[in-house]
Amino acid sequence: MSFNKRASLEISIQAIVIVVLAMTILGLGLGFVRGLFKNISSTTEDVTEQVRQKILDDLITGDKKISFPKTEVSIDKGGSTVLSIGVRNKENQPLNYKLKFCAVSAPDAAGNIAPTNDCSRFASWFQYDSTKVYTLTPADSTIRNIKVIVPSGAASNTGSYFFTFEVYDDTHSVSYDQKDFFIVIK
Repeated sequence: MSFNKRASLEISIQAIVIVVLAMTILGLGLGFVRGLFKNISSTTEDVTEQVRQKILDDLITGDKKISFPKTEVSIDKGGSTVLSIGVRNKENQPLNYKLKFCAVSAPDAAGNIAPTNDCSRFASWFQYDSTKVYTLTPADSTIRNIKVIVPSGAASNTGSYFFTFEVYDDTHSVSYDQKDFFIVIK
């Protein structure tokens, strides 16, 4: 009978040792994953700052009015991305401007490219305040972040969408500058 008590005591000690080892390994694993995510977020912040600096450099050294670093953006259906857009005032007076995105062509249900020339059909894809008038003093520049969200389902066909991004001079009611780009839906 003393043998059974001793065996059950050994099993209890082994169980406690296993639980302690499991908790230790779990704690180390969680600490590693937490550290990994901290590194990823700091790397993302560094990359975002580098992109912002590249856009500003492009505006100044390239002597451009607007800088749009991507000519093609690939997004999955139901996915999203953030576009950084640089605007520089090259006028001798304040620039009051609005941002506009218009679709020039889009694939139809059969996959054929069809002209649309529609600024309202895809307006929900671009998240920004389209009614807001921004102001830049002479020789000043800024960067605006625009979130692009592609709806899932029948609202978006796979294929290449051709868009025009325009900075519209609200004071003089003319286009200040524009760039063309593509959104490719996978």
